Amino acid sequence: MTTDDGPLATAKAQLHQLEQELSHRLEETDQSDSRPKMDSAVGRLTFMDEYQQHQMAEHGRRNAESQLARVRAALVRVEDGTYGKCARCGIDIPPERLEYMPEAPFCIQCQG
Repeated sequence: MTTDDGPLATAKAQLHQLEQELSHRLEETDQSDSRPKMDSAVGRLTFMDEYQQHQMAEHGRRNAESQLARVRAALVRVEDGTYGKCARCGIDIPPERLEYMPEAPFCIQCQG
């Protein structure tokens, strides 16, 4: 497969777009400080609310970092010609799966 193929070029463009979006989201997260602040909390419930929001933001950050790593790995597979093949069993990953999750490294059977 070459990167000039129609579906492969589309997938590569989607992956680059997703990479930019995730990088931007992580940059925004880095710029905002969501840590709870004891001095700004009016009471225990306010602090707990801030703490919960911080935990949710951290969870979202970890998910974005993980997805970004998968996207970058998929871009490597595009370049080396293995994109669209299951990394475990080697069969073709269904196009519907790649359309829904372009960074998917595994077919549905191996993912499960």
